[in-house]
Amino acid sequence: MFRFVALIFPVILSAQTGTVAIDARLERAKALFQEGKLIDASAEVDRILSAEPANRRALELKANCAYLSGNFSEARTTLIGVLDSHPNDEDAAYMLARMYYQEGYIDQSIGLFQRVLKSNPKSFKAWDNLGLCYQALGSYEEATRHFLTAIKLVETDFPKYDWPYANLADLLLKTGKPQMAYNAAAKAAERNPLSARDFYLGGKALEELGRSELALSWLQRSASLDPGYPEPWYALARMYQKSGDTGKADESRRKFSELSAKAPAKRR
Repeated sequence: MFRFVALIFPVILSAQTGTVAIDARLERAKALFQEGKLIDASAEVDRILSAEPANRRALELKANCAYLSGNFSEARTTLIGVLDSHPNDEDAAYMLARMYYQEGYIDQSIGLFQRVLKSNPKSFKAWDNLGLCYQALGSYEEATRHFLTAIKLVETDFPKYDWPYANLADLLLKTGKPQMAYNAAAKAAERNPLSARDFYLGGKALEELGRSELALSWLQRSASLDPGYPEPWYALARMYQKSGDTGKADESRRKFSELSAKAPAKRR
């Protein structure tokens, strides 16, 4: 009897230890991914999948690593495989939809974001991203409706989430409504005072409203928040040129050109 217990105990312990080891490896892989160490993260994910080939979280992380490494086909194939096995996996559907959007496959992206909303109608990120999709198609009224739905969902429960406000501000600028754009950008910046994009959009709206001094302040704030963000430098160059400060205008244009050359090429 004692011998039987002694023989099975190590097996049980090994199974438990294996689960703990897989979880630990997954956390390590996530940490490496967040640090931008894609090769190391991929290697850790491969070790997990060699033990658990159907581990969904590992497969999703593998897809993200592949996508950021430029292996777009592998990323999509991996997520499609996850969804074939787990049709209600909200994370996989959302990730695949974002990839399709980034690659310019807007119709496929819309279908997947709608799939997310069928299982989770309160997914404010899906509503927000659907707004981006419809904006890309030129359906501005539909885009506005989706941004406003996302704003309604985050307004109270997610006080630091700024993306739908900023996306709405960007759309309002494109449709010639600078005052409304500024209002939305100001709300976004209030929620996330460290967002260079929020301050850029607000500064651009203020410039169009003729409030040059305040616009300059917002654009300078944007440039200081993210040294690698090119857009505010272009707007600053324009404003300095208008004010007759050609030295600062030239320097801002140089910064814009330098940063734009370093930025990754926009995917279709």
